[in-house]
Amino acid sequence: MLGYLAAGWGWQFANAFGISILAAVSSFFFSMLIGIGLTLFSRAPIPGSRAIVNSYTYVFRSLPDILLLLLIFYTLDGVFQAALSAFSGGANVRLSPLVPAIMSTSIVLGAYATELFRAGWADIPAGQHEAGQALGLTRLHSLVLVILPQVYSKIIPHLGALWLISMKETALLSIIGISDIVRVASIGARSTGAPFVFYGIAIIIFIVFAAVSARVFKHLERRSQTTAGGI
Repeated sequence: MLGYLAAGWGWQFANAFGISILAAVSSFFFSMLIGIGLTLFSRAPIPGSRAIVNSYTYVFRSLPDILLLLLIFYTLDGVFQAALSAFSGGANVRLSPLVPAIMSTSIVLGAYATELFRAGWADIPAGQHEAGQALGLTRLHSLVLVILPQVYSKIIPHLGALWLISMKETALLSIIGISDIVRVASIGARSTGAPFVFYGIAIIIFIVFAAVSARVFKHLERRSQTTAGGI
């Protein structure tokens, strides 16, 4: 294994890990924005808002992730090129394959994040909403300083699971030609005839990543409980 890593495959895996982390972090971040935004939308006094959010979470939690990835990958660039041609006279600019990859994963994870935030929000006593206003806070400040921290402390263990899923989802990037961890392992296995070594390296990377992530989120969970206990 060390011989293959020293022969240049180590750098290939390091580069692939960087790409996978970029996709995972981006997808996780956007899924959090989707979750918070749709939770607020579902609680807004807008007719049909709850039904719209329920439909979104139902559909995208039901679809296989790979279907959405392929759909966006094969249609987004065409739409982008058509719009570019209409507004800029046909400038030759191509979308990175990471864009549809991050977009599809964010949409799917956003459905799960929405359910997490809605469940966490439902456990917040109604009096907490009025408490912020009684302190003279605006609705936005009350949301950021009073409500969301309490929601976060309730769902932090589940956010850790969602973060691990976002990293595992990067294994799909190889399908659209992105040099992620799985693609590098596959290329290495075919070119060297050592599949056990290269897929073993990929497995080790994901396991180590999961172990480190679990420790980080466990620390965040303890810190959140300590902070909540001191309030």
